[in-house]
Amino acid sequence: MRGADELPDLPDDFARFWFLLRRVAGLMDRTGDALFRTGLGISLPQFLVLSTIDAYPGRLNQQMIADRLGLTKSTVSRQIDNGVSAGLISVSRSEHSRRENDIRLTESGTDMVHRGDDLFAAARADFPDVSAREMRVTLATLSAFDRAFGATFASD
Repeated sequence: MRGADELPDLPDDFARFWFLLRRVAGLMDRTGDALFRTGLGISLPQFLVLSTIDAYPGRLNQQMIADRLGLTKSTVSRQIDNGVSAGLISVSRSEHSRRENDIRLTESGTDMVHRGDDLFAAARADFPDVSAREMRVTLATLSAFDRAFGATFASD
């Protein structure tokens, strides 16, 4: 039986990269979800939607949020509905388009984002220690893949 730290036999470095990226992303999502559910009483997707609205004040719609987070529009819609019910998000008819809504954080929503940012900053002490050089290389690699795949899907 293979240990959790062992990789399956894969054909090349690209396959290993893809496998590890998916596994680490899943582990990070589960860790983040547990962190925000325990610390704030909201899910990771809810926090990400709130955080995105906070980071892009002004005219934002569901599709813009979904595109920025790589989530489906229906997932974002559900999280917005949850945020409205919890008093964290306000939705109003857009002045620019009758088909769109403007989405903003309430004061409670902004406070939730700040508390979540503090919670995440404190939790980072438990993350692996990665040198600045390793982080720059990792970010450059992931950015290259993001651009390549983003361009692929944008042309569909």
